[in-house]
Amino acid sequence: MIERWTFDNDELFELVRIGRKRGTCCRYSDDASMATVGAIQEIYDSHGNTITIQITAVRKCRFCDVGVAWAHIEGEGDLSLDYWRKVHTDFFTTLYPDFLPTDLLELNEFKVLS
Repeated sequence: MIERWTFDNDELFELVRIGRKRGTCCRYSDDASMATVGAIQEIYDSHGNTITIQITAVRKCRFCDVGVAWAHIEGEGDLSLDYWRKVHTDFFTTLYPDFLPTDLLELNEFKVLS
């Protein structure tokens, strides 16, 4: 079964579609729930459009240790680490009021298949 998910943000979906966004992250929970390299997933937008991706790399990293290379892989905003940290701090603290810069993230790289 192919995992289906959404960013709940059509702008991020579009960045994947045009090839600028080649990765995404989430708050790490446990190894059992981490994505698997080679897994096929489907991302959908608010209009029902879909993109099929394949996970190419998965790793854990503390939020505070994320570097500029990852900001480029995520492909958002001006591609700077400052931008990445600002929008992701806002995102994670909205979802998790107890979020700390030392929390682990799961970083997933992918390639678009279709």
